[in-house]
Amino acid sequence: MARSPATLIAGAVRLAVAAVFVAAGALKAHDPAAFATAVDHYHLLPYPAAAALALYLPWLEMMCGAGVLWARLRLGALNLLLGLCGMFAVALASAWWRRLDIACGCFGAGAGSRPALLLDLVRTLALAAACAVLLGRELRVGAPPDAAGG
Repeated sequence: MARSPATLIAGAVRLAVAAVFVAAGALKAHDPAAFATAVDHYHLLPYPAAAALALYLPWLEMMCGAGVLWARLRLGALNLLLGLCGMFAVALASAWWRRLDIACGCFGAGAGSRPALLLDLVRTLALAAACAVLLGRELRVGAPPDAAGG
């Protein structure tokens, strides 16, 4: 059976969202100490909380990224990713507003600057929008018949 263009586009967006979060999580999980330092540079959490977040968050991102591809887990994964994007957007906006000159920490170590933080915020809002659109589609049309079992 032929799939509609909207279904094909939604599948491509799901794949892109999944790839971004799995890759970002893997890069952070590879060096949790560097990620803990990046989280600490936001000055929003005490260091022990930043270190705990650095150990937990990359695995949550990778699991949610994979969950976006599995119909049975998709709603939960998209809800979690949308919430993570929202919280991170607030953290980025806060860092930008406070004129912090830091790297976002999203994809491992990188050069930090205020303009880069603004671009990171735009990217985060775009990912949040993609998650919201996919979530809305899932809630509106439900799982496709061929994915009902898995």
